[in-house]
Amino acid sequence: MTPGHVVVLLALGTSVAATVLLGRDYVRDEERFVDYVPALVGATAALLATALSYLTYQFVTTDYSNAYVWNNTADYLPLLYRITGVYAGNEGSVLLWATLASTVAFWATRVRGLAGRDRKLVQGITLSIVAYFGVMLVVQSPFDTVADSFPQAAAGFTPTAGRGLNPLLVDPYMAIHPPVMFVAYALLTVPFAIGSAHFVSLLSGRDGLFENWYGSVLRWLRVSWLFLTAAVALGALWSYTVLGWGGIWAWDPVETAILVPWLFLTATLHAVTNYRPGRNYTVLAPAMTSTVFALAIYTTSVVRSGVFRSVHSFADGGIGASLLVLMGVTAALGVFVPLAYWFTLDGEPAGDGDWLTRTNLLHLAVLALGTLAFVSIWGLTFPLLRDLATGIEVEVNPKYYNLWSYPVVVVAMLLLGFYMDFDVEGRKRSLTALGVFSVATVAAAFVVPTPAWRLASVSASDALVYRIVGNASALSVVPPVLYVCIAVVKRALDRIPGTPRRFQLKEVGITFVHVGVAILVVSLAFTYLFTAQSSVIIQDARQGSSVKQVQGSEYAVQAVGYSESTLPKNPDPRQSALSTREVESKGQSLNGSVETIHGTVTEIRRGPRATVAQLDGSGVWVGLTGQNRSAADLSKGQEIVAKGAVMWNYVPQTDVVVLTDVEHVGPVSNPPSTLDLTRVEKKSVNLRVYRNDELVAAGNAGQRRYVKQGGMQVRDVLIDRGLTHDTYVIAALNDGTASLTVKRIPLMTPIRAGVALLLVGMFLVLLFDPDHGLAAESLRSSATAPQNDTSTSD
Repeated sequence: MTPGHVVVLLALGTSVAATVLLGRDYVRDEERFVDYVPALVGATAALLATALSYLTYQFVTTDYSNAYVWNNTADYLPLLYRITGVYAGNEGSVLLWATLASTVAFWATRVRGLAGRDRKLVQGITLSIVAYFGVMLVVQSPFDTVADSFPQAAAGFTPTAGRGLNPLLVDPYMAIHPPVMFVAYALLTVPFAIGSAHFVSLLSGRDGLFENWYGSVLRWLRVSWLFLTAAVALGALWSYTVLGWGGIWAWDPVETAILVPWLFLTATLHAVTNYRPGRNYTVLAPAMTSTVFALAIYTTSVVRSGVFRSVHSFADGGIGASLLVLMGVTAALGVFVPLAYWFTLDGEPAGDGDWLTRTNLLHLAVLALGTLAFVSIWGLTFPLLRDLATGIEVEVNPKYYNLWSYPVVVVAMLLLGFYMDFDVEGRKRSLTALGVFSVATVAAAFVVPTPAWRLASVSASDALVYRIVGNASALSVVPPVLYVCIAVVKRALDRIPGTPRRFQLKEVGITFVHVGVAILVVSLAFTYLFTAQSSVIIQDARQGSSVKQVQGSEYAVQAVGYSESTLPKNPDPRQSALSTREVESKGQSLNGSVETIHGTVTEIRRGPRATVAQLDGSGVWVGLTGQNRSAADLSKGQEIVAKGAVMWNYVPQTDVVVLTDVEHVGPVSNPPSTLDLTRVEKKSVNLRVYRNDELVAAGNAGQRRYVKQGGMQVRDVLIDRGLTHDTYVIAALNDGTASLTVKRIPLMTPIRAGVALLLVGMFLVLLFDPDHGLAAESLRSSATAPQNDTSTSD
């Protein structure tokens, strides 16, 4: 058992102990053990942070005695990507998630305390999630040794080189994306606990707690939405720059999966923001609050279970069953418990009979977002269910997602514009505006300047909905987006003047978020449809080339340089070879195996049939057969590296001889080529790209081939980011021939601007909400701190 195993076991023990003590005091409505819980929660967070730090240290130092480290890193990788390897696989990802969740639990315990049954129930549910992660880490540990994972290996065997990181993860965006995503998921733990505890309390015959915890729920959800939005954006930018698709979104299963909790979390925020005890969303808001965490588990199962086929799926199996159990439990608490309570009611409180109200409009908005989430969930889950039921594999292509989502998005945009306009103009004028923009939307759907403007290519055999939506023009998205922008800005100009500063900043944030959504909707639609590409071949890019027109486009390219290199540069063979001390310590477990060793020649003996050289004055010798001995340029004091068969008790007066030949022996400063130390072969061509005779891009494009990871290739694309469009070049290089694909991708800058508006807008709302913003909460806490009042939870 390694130190990492011990620390994880201790963390599991403290988390289980804290959960049990809270559960005991909750059931008996006592305060007997509650004073011990904060220390246990703090110990759990500290222990898991220690385990994560220790695992990170093992990756930084490339400790290949750890099987997880050996599987996910290599010495030649820069420090950033050695750290990335920590969460490249299932075990490290769960450890990262557990650490973040325990930190969130510790923070919630410190801020809210444990006084009262409600707090005990909320913190007990939160800690039970942490404890479950602890069980997963014990069952599938990131600290298992090579000997544990490969019992058939020789005793004491330790690899000398790592297998390397998944090549697709060697990118700055992917170094940041997973931690940001897991922060978002960890932050959802507390809202899940609050929503679940609310219904458990109601079914137990007591008052619910959602009203008292409302401000906390809102803040947790907003912070999580901020991080999850950043995670979605980072993942999309990664696929854009690494995979060579030339698009920001391709409806890959993992891309689609992370969109599901984002959509549902967005819907949840709308429901919670408009929650009014006894009036609005009294069941739906807390139910959605607890359900969104189950969807985060679902997304993780898509990425990490190995069941769903995806280029993003970087871990195989192992935790699939554990995630399914966790998803089942969280879904039961988030869906079935609220349903059970809902069936005991006569129904939601009746309204005033007027169907056209802000509340009803919000109902429709939440329904639209929920429908979008369902479209994605069904597209992901149906192929799996079909395969399980019939054994027939089917694929859901992007057409399904685009054509089913598009009308929902258009309707949602019209509703959003109407909602914002309704606040300012009232019923009559806002209905008129809605009618005008709805007619304009339908009319625009029939305006098809060229076939490229149609949403999709459809045939007579396609479903009716596909034929209707697919033949519509992309112009149909413009009137709803324009409506949203006008209405949102009009509402902001009406509300902001003459109001307190914090309220003004919150309204600015709301305006930014909704304008950002509108920009993304129109930009993504046109980006998806109007990306244009052409190809050209440069026969001998090594020699450079003249300017060559890309047939069928307005682009021309010129190769001005060509390079080939390998990684690691100037490799040190000692990093992948055993020292004489390691050979002796492993003993006869190495007998008969082929190993690479290094050491300094201290003695040379030449015989009629062989030449042997002693290394480091030890019992380890390198043996060369007679026909090779004259060619071996060995001398005392020379540091050499050799690859050969390890033979114990092979020659008298030696412990072990490494039998080899001259081709596999050489000085460390110039190791033999047969050692094959190359991990990555990199080829790139330096290009100049012209558009209508104007230079628009210059730089390198090429590919990296990972020779010891199945020959997997990753493209290094050339991207020139312009104001109205990106110029995007993919190069496939073979024997100096460059096959180039040049793409013109429109509206990428507006997409980036839209994401920035989302993030900045939510940050302003989170900070400056006059009632529940972080700034207001900080001021309130400062004002009430001397009173030490713990009577409320918010």
